[in-house]
Amino acid sequence: MAFLFQELRLAVRSLFREKAFTAVIVTTLALSIGATTAVFSTVYQVLWRPLPYPEASQLYRLFQTTTPGAGAGPHKEWARVSLPVWNAWREGARSFSRIEGFHGGKQLLTGTESDERLMVGRASTGLLPMLGVRPMLGRLWAADLEVPGRDREAVISQSLWQRQFGAAPGVLGRSLVLNDQVHTVVGVLPADFQFEPEVEVWKPLSLDAATEQQSALRVVGRLQPGFPPEQARAELTQLALGAEPVAGEKRTGATLESLHGLWVEQSRTQLQVVTGVAALLLLLGCANLTNLLLARGSARAHEMAVRIALGASRAQLVRLVLVESLVRALLGGALGLLVALWGREWLSTLVPPQLMSGPGVEPFVLVTATLTSVATAALVGVLPALHASRGRGQAALAPMARGTRATSMGLTRSMLVIVQLSLAMVPLVGAGLMLRTVWRLQHVPLGFEPRGVTVAEVFVPLEKYAGEEASAAVTRSLIARLEALSGVSAAGLTTALPFSGSNYRQTTGFHVVGRPDATESKAQAGYVSVTDGYFKALGIPLKEGRYPGALDTADSPRVVVVTEAFARRHLPGRSAVGARLQLDLPWKSPGAHEVVGVVGDVPMERLTVVPSGDVYVPLSQEPAHTLSLVVRSELPTGQLTPLLYQELRAADPYLRMLKVRPMEGLVEDSYAHARVVSGLLGAFAVLAMVLASVGLYGILAFWVAQRTRELGIRSALGATPSSLLRMVIGQGLRLTGVGLVVGLVGAVLMARALSAMLYGVSAYDPLVFLGAPSVLVFIALVASWLPAASAMRVAPNEALKRDT
Repeated sequence: MAFLFQELRLAVRSLFREKAFTAVIVTTLALSIGATTAVFSTVYQVLWRPLPYPEASQLYRLFQTTTPGAGAGPHKEWARVSLPVWNAWREGARSFSRIEGFHGGKQLLTGTESDERLMVGRASTGLLPMLGVRPMLGRLWAADLEVPGRDREAVISQSLWQRQFGAAPGVLGRSLVLNDQVHTVVGVLPADFQFEPEVEVWKPLSLDAATEQQSALRVVGRLQPGFPPEQARAELTQLALGAEPVAGEKRTGATLESLHGLWVEQSRTQLQVVTGVAALLLLLGCANLTNLLLARGSARAHEMAVRIALGASRAQLVRLVLVESLVRALLGGALGLLVALWGREWLSTLVPPQLMSGPGVEPFVLVTATLTSVATAALVGVLPALHASRGRGQAALAPMARGTRATSMGLTRSMLVIVQLSLAMVPLVGAGLMLRTVWRLQHVPLGFEPRGVTVAEVFVPLEKYAGEEASAAVTRSLIARLEALSGVSAAGLTTALPFSGSNYRQTTGFHVVGRPDATESKAQAGYVSVTDGYFKALGIPLKEGRYPGALDTADSPRVVVVTEAFARRHLPGRSAVGARLQLDLPWKSPGAHEVVGVVGDVPMERLTVVPSGDVYVPLSQEPAHTLSLVVRSELPTGQLTPLLYQELRAADPYLRMLKVRPMEGLVEDSYAHARVVSGLLGAFAVLAMVLASVGLYGILAFWVAQRTRELGIRSALGATPSSLLRMVIGQGLRLTGVGLVVGLVGAVLMARALSAMLYGVSAYDPLVFLGAPSVLVFIALVASWLPAASAMRVAPNEALKRDT
């Protein structure tokens, strides 16, 4: 043990003596280990780790389909399930042991320290037990509560328990007021229950079959052992087609998807790309370490020879270098863990929260990545010691003994530099393509002007008002007060903002009155309730007719405003104004809506989805609990917020307003995924370029040092400094050129992998494929110039004195 302690002491002294070299090694290890560990740990949790439910592989999400041929092969359709279909599956499906349903929506929590809107999940009694959930406090609800009016028991998440009840053990039996309905807390869920992470309250699923036939249920089933998914799909399809029909509902069959596969689907491509780049980065880091340590080994050849001449054994030399390498590797691994924790938090934005277990990293992934880099550092560091100790010390000290070794190591290091440059090309092209995509998304025509617009969520307790006209009077009063504020030019309300997707925007079937075309009876359109100020506040242009106005009351004829895309698709070759639409609204008495106006298109789903057509109905004719307030004002959101709260309370004390923010933030959120991927690839590209440039600089500096005598002779024979400069830079550019040619193959593969995530950019965009090599060539010129400048300063007389 004494000799190990002695060598450890010598290794630490060496680290402090060679601070710059140690810093480069430790930083390279930290970045390589950290980035790779963060990515591989996330990928393991998302793609490979089983879900934390009993027999998780047998859990499937079930869907009904609305188009022929959907659900098989690549033609998937994930439509939610209506109540009659769900009932038919529960009663008749033999391929599933259990089939449970749920759906969720935002509800207002009041009566606590602070009002807030919560996502409330209504679930059938067997859903949570099927998932193996046991409350950490209390119990779940009983089956006899799945009846309207009796569904007043609630199980809350641990985060809500801590936030609103201070983690009090006596929370059981406390009241929870949701949408002005009193519920009793009967249980608290464990912190690791992440089935639907946004849901903070679970309560019984109570559906009135007479009024909720079209309820959009999400259905989960446990497949019976021995039943293949295709056989189960055929059975579900037969039952769905035989279920009680629902007015306006298209139904062509059923499909199913494993619960894990469904959650992974939305992030699989991004993770595969990032994983591939991280693996390349680890290889690049290892190549860089190899280059640095080979250079260090060559520089220490004289030291090794002296030690051999003084009696040191091969084992002692190997052990000394190995201990030094391991100390550096342990320092790099410790810093790499910090990088991994930070990087994993960034990566978590790419994946569904259901698949993330926590902020830590998987231990085996950290160990694997660390051992890979440590082994590289240790083994490569030992090679020079083994080489130097093969002969007698006197031979090792001979000047000519270094010639063959230098040539051999120079060739090896040149190959490593080529590998580094080719690997750096791949993330650089990927980052370029994604940055171009983000730029394109930032310049997609929105159809409205988000600057100067503030949005907020507003809850309207319809139960407090006697009829639709009373609630409409309250919202009109609120809008009038807001528009009277100094600096406010327009204000409006809507049930769905742009980019709200299917979370808030409803869809409805419809047909054009008087048109015999049968296909129109199957058409679908987005369905949004608005006030006229909504269009003015967002700056959505009026193309024809008029906006819905104050005269469009609950008692007046029904009207709608349609978008240009709707008019082009469903009312071609004529003026849309004056057309009559029959909307499939089961909660309304039959009647047609007259089109009174046409407005510009707005992307309601996301930026990359071309608007297919929406219909807007006056809020006074179709009131709703949950609304979004839209205000155009000269005041910034921070100054406007207290004024909005003040006018809201003055309009009606029952109104609640939450989550005030600028509309520009909502627009930025719509392309957040692309921004995160481009940021990750950009960070990897910068790191790869730094490592590659360090490697190129190292090999050229090594090359200049080995050829100092030759450079001196050239200079003595009349070579000019500029010719020496060109010779060294030319050597660097030759290595760079080979590296770029090899890297082009990897760049093409990267472009193909990213093609599904690109928008408005070709996978083989010439600007990127010309720009990336140009950047690397520029970096190569800078990295080559430094040793070239050193070669220019070589004095002939000093160079000729060496090795003599």
